[in-house]
Amino acid sequence: MVLLVIAKLGVVAGVAFATKQLGVWESSEHSAVLLENARESLRPYAQDLKDRICCWRCQEKCMEEFEPKPWRESFVDSWNDTIKRAFLFLNQVPTYFHHFAEDVEKAVTDLVKEKDQKIQKMNPKQTSSSTMDKTLAKSN
Repeated sequence: MVLLVIAKLGVVAGVAFATKQLGVWESSEHSAVLLENARESLRPYAQDLKDRICCWRCQEKCMEEFEPKPWRESFVDSWNDTIKRAFLFLNQVPTYFHHFAEDVEKAVTDLVKEKDQKIQKMNPKQTSSSTMDKTLAKSN
């Protein structure tokens, strides 16, 4: 607990120190210049991502044709994606099992209650006398 608080304080102090060194806490004009520099640095990566999404969704608007990967690379990528999905599924198995156990417990409980209600409807005198017998047995 204490280590977690120390780690959080370290991250906050590091961010504060880095923003001070970059000059983010100076004038608003200087911050605007820093923001514009960051946008210009990220623009090629953002444009590449936009082009890939465009080619995936609307192929008639593609600016360039992407070459397909060689068979070995596509196989390796598929294998890695399959392994990742398998581990994500295995990570969720306890949650699925917990929900399944709750559903089974609820179904069995509902079934028992329904059966008890049917018995009470068929023999109301017998069930009331059996409950009286139980209360008498508890008092003795």
